[in-house]
Amino acid sequence: MSSAYALKGSKLALLRNVSDSEKRILVVDDDDAIRVLLLTILRRRGLVADAAADGGEALERLQHSRYSVMLLDLMMPRESGWDVLGEIARWPLNRRPIIIVLTAGPEPRTLDPTLVAGTVRKPFDIDMLIDTVTACVRSGPARAQVEDPPPATQIVN
Repeated sequence: MSSAYALKGSKLALLRNVSDSEKRILVVDDDDAIRVLLLTILRRRGLVADAAADGGEALERLQHSRYSVMLLDLMMPRESGWDVLGEIARWPLNRRPIIIVLTAGPEPRTLDPTLVAGTVRKPFDIDMLIDTVTACVRSGPARAQVEDPPPATQIVN
């Protein structure tokens, strides 16, 4: 694995190439504070994590990388988490990430158990959520990455 620095907006980003068998996590939430918090903690635990601010961005990332786990907010503007679930439902089982739904509303009762591993209500216990994600990453099989996956990025302050 190699690393490089690049300017990303007005901040410096550390670009880290991801090996073919490395497990990745996708955090999808329109709330900037939640997204940054989860990314920071996951990366401090040594995990490779990417983020998307809405369903459209999530689907784009899912086309270019294979994720072991996805934390997915359901209620987002533009394309929602429901839209993402609808698209992933059409994929073969071996291509789907383990999906943990994050929701501020009542727990949805209509989620397909072959698609969603579990739900976590906001506000959530951060330690419990991170421990759950870590366990899912460790228990799941490594997924071969698509050819030339984008590097994982980490904003450097």
